[in-house]
Amino acid sequence: MGVKTALYRIACFVAIVAAAGLCDAARAQMTGDTIKVGGRAASFLQPRLAGTVTAAIIYEPGNEASEREARVIERELASGAGADSLRFRPRRVASNALDELDGVRIAFVTRGTPYRQIAAATAPRSILTISSDSACARAAYCTMAVQSSPRIQIVVSRAAASAARIRFSSSFLMLVKEI
Repeated sequence: MGVKTALYRIACFVAIVAAAGLCDAARAQMTGDTIKVGGRAASFLQPRLAGTVTAAIIYEPGNEASEREARVIERELASGAGADSLRFRPRRVASNALDELDGVRIAFVTRGTPYRQIAAATAPRSILTISSDSACARAAYCTMAVQSSPRIQIVVSRAAASAARIRFSSSFLMLVKEI
């Protein structure tokens, strides 16, 4: 990738992050803005993803908040959240059916799910896991956490990324908090 292309991608990413930070919506769960930022962040994976990618939405059956968050994520992904060259095909996966993750490259993890079990199922498959719960990334169960209150912050867990053999471009890592 040329320097101009890298700078353009960084500028687009910063613009999305800045725009999302202006929204006053409730931040307890993933919102459209956090999903867009997470989707855009996926475009910085190395090797780079392009085209249509299957994105799992992992939820806890019977947990109303988790199921509601899964619906929000699914609706946002179906409407085209992602980078210019990256589109998501959403697929809901219950936390008790993690064997259904074949072909998935990215997983949005809702709150209230068993993070440790999810990490055990996703890391061997090199699946990028994104959550709105920073505790998931801090415990090294999720690769990335996107928070949007009081401002947009992206936290990347080095340990989770290493366990899943996931690499990000160095230009992206300059913009996020690595733990």
